[in-house]
Amino acid sequence: MSGHHSQNEQAHTLGDALHFVTRFITKPGSVGSLWPSSRDLGLAMVAELKLEPGDVVVEYGPGTGPFTSVLREWMPPGTEYLGIEFDPELHRTLVRRFPGMRFHLGSAEDTPAILAHHGLGRARLIISGLPFSIMPPELQHRILEATSDALDESGTFRTFTYLFSFLSPGSNHFHRMLNRHFREHHTAKTVVKNFPPAKVLSFSGPLKTR
Repeated sequence: MSGHHSQNEQAHTLGDALHFVTRFITKPGSVGSLWPSSRDLGLAMVAELKLEPGDVVVEYGPGTGPFTSVLREWMPPGTEYLGIEFDPELHRTLVRRFPGMRFHLGSAEDTPAILAHHGLGRARLIISGLPFSIMPPELQHRILEATSDALDESGTFRTFTYLFSFLSPGSNHFHRMLNRHFREHHTAKTVVKNFPPAKVLSFSGPLKTR
């Protein structure tokens, strides 16, 4: 890695961290952490998964792009990627930072319509960086309903929760909702090299509602 590239990455990391801290203070409901997710968490989010050319990958709430960066390296050639970001400022940053990757300014609760808008079929993989544990229950339900409808029958949905919030009321409600929308819940992986430490949750067998 060149020194220039390393300096750029360090500048991105510092800028991303400052963005999260500012957003956490000014809009505490819009992010679930004070710090961007780590590369280790990003790698855990795709561990043991296989994709084929032509498969569709959707990322909810790419934010500053920590998972997007891992996905860009990990996805095989010919994979269709779509990032759905609700924040206009972050959307502009993603478009600039990841040229050639497709990002949509909108809400994950509209995922089936957004896929259709871009001429894409159902997703083989949906990865979420959204702060489900602090969302209103109604929004949790709408996003999970959209997720199960947007996933291929053989698709996988992966998200994560922070260990400190795993037993919170919002997190408990979210887990109950997940069990209503997916047949299979796979073994969770804990990632300690993240701030805060996080647990990856993996689900398959989407139960269609529409």
